Amino acid sequence: MKITGARQNRFLSAPPADIIGVLIFGPDRGRVKSRGAALSQTFVPDVDPTFGSTLITADDLSSDPAKLADEMSAMSLLGGGRLVRLRLDHERQAAAIAKLIKGFDTDPSRAEAKLIIEAGDMTPRSAIRKAVEAAKHFAAVACYAASTNDLKDQIREGLDAHGIRITPEALENWLPLVEGDHALAAGEIEKMALYKGYGSVEGAVVSLADIQAVAAGGQSASIDTIVTEALSGEIDAMDASFRRAVAGKVSPIGILFGLQRQIMRLTEAAIAMDSGQPKGQAMKGLRPPVFAMQERVFSRQLDIWGLRMLQRSLLECQMAERASKTAGAPIDSIVSRLLLALAGYAAKRR
Repeated sequence: MKITGARQNRFLSAPPADIIGVLIFGPDRGRVKSRGAALSQTFVPDVDPTFGSTLITADDLSSDPAKLADEMSAMSLLGGGRLVRLRLDHERQAAAIAKLIKGFDTDPSRAEAKLIIEAGDMTPRSAIRKAVEAAKHFAAVACYAASTNDLKDQIREGLDAHGIRITPEALENWLPLVEGDHALAAGEIEKMALYKGYGSVEGAVVSLADIQAVAAGGQSASIDTIVTEALSGEIDAMDASFRRAVAGKVSPIGILFGLQRQIMRLTEAAIAMDSGQPKGQAMKGLRPPVFAMQERVFSRQLDIWGLRMLQRSLLECQMAERASKTAGAPIDSIVSRLLLALAGYAAKRR
């Protein structure tokens, strides 16, 4: 069966007793790993960590194809439940694994252990994924890149668990630094909680200054800086900032999303101006409003970029995003080329 949407968290926190195995897969490997670890605690609560749990890799199955079936059928020597965790870095044994899943689904009484399969992205044609989704006693949980709302909730809830709040400005500036990555966000939340004393001071609040001081990449080059330099035509400065940011583990996709957001805001203001509004009024009508310290830069960017070029640039961003999602795509190069192209155009218009 396939578990989707809001059902995923409920399912993973309390999987039905008749479920034999769960496939957790997707491009967000950090989330796959964390969900697998969380499920192992709820799937077999009484498992003995030394004798009741077995970890198998894809390479283990290449050298011993019967290992998974043997482990799934082996009874616990000390009582209690047993758990088998299969981590797949490739699907060379996909046909054999799919056959095993179908066999246990047909006769669940043969299974003496629960199975958690952790894998990367799988196409709908994957034999393993198809077998799990078609089964009654197995479930598939996909882990795709975290949405902005997912990450907002994760950050707020993670900090709230330590009695720490976060300002809206700090949250908006933090999000691009962990864009689409639950595992990175979890690590950054823990680091920030430590920095704020785990809420030891009553009323602790994470501010923008805290993000700049502690968050990943905040010390190197902020996404806002890179975007501003690109759209203002500062080619050399932008290129240097981008290289520092990537070296500081800032996600290139996060930079791309930050660029898209700024172009969309410029486009919204440009549309208002095109309908007859003065520039200042068009800027004041944006939500959230342009910060006072950024008004001059934003105004200058509106002078550089006309509505038609902003719309064209937004299409280029969308094309770059699609290209970045292709397996094995050189994401750094894709985003860097786009930034350089935009900066080059802006430099000629300054």
